[in-house]
Amino acid sequence: MAVVPHGLIILAGPAGVGKSTLCDRLVAEAPQFERVVTATTRPPRPNEVNGRDYHFLSEAEFDLRQQAGEFLEWACVHRKYRYGTLKSAVLGRLPETNLVMNIDVQGVRSIRAAAAQIPLLQRCLVTIFIAPDSLDVLRERLEGRGPLPAEELARRMQSAELELADRFSYDYIIHSSTKEQDFRALLDYWAQAQARLGGT
Repeated sequence: MAVVPHGLIILAGPAGVGKSTLCDRLVAEAPQFERVVTATTRPPRPNEVNGRDYHFLSEAEFDLRQQAGEFLEWACVHRKYRYGTLKSAVLGRLPETNLVMNIDVQGVRSIRAAAAQIPLLQRCLVTIFIAPDSLDVLRERLEGRGPLPAEELARRMQSAELELADRFSYDYIIHSSTKEQDFRALLDYWAQAQARLGGT
């Protein structure tokens, strides 16, 4: 029996479409899936553990790793803290297990560029875009999360429009519905991706 290579599923899409929920559920319910632990310069929250929730790095540590080319992608979020995906967190785990992560559209572009130079990553990469039913539905979801300043809501909606324009460059698109339907779609797409990864 041929060995099917492990996959790296990247979930992307506008804020509020449920990427984190899908990511967490896949890790909880699907065998042989781990979440990619990303790095950040923001301080840990009281319930967070270094190496489990994030790799918490100082600004100086982040700089050193960035200069050494240790990131597949990184970004400064809200002009405050930097977040990034370390090559070791992905390439060091792919030989052992399937991986899933959720990042923004810009991060996906960076990882695709890195994959063009890294055969293992290119072979294992599976990109899935989570699209809202409509921008009105997305606005309702964002407003339903709790109080959000008008300018922040406007910024997120503007970002969502730009991100949606990128959706057809992904391997698969989930048109977000209920949490259950979204998860079933994710499992279906993973089954299709496995067939592709196995070369069948």
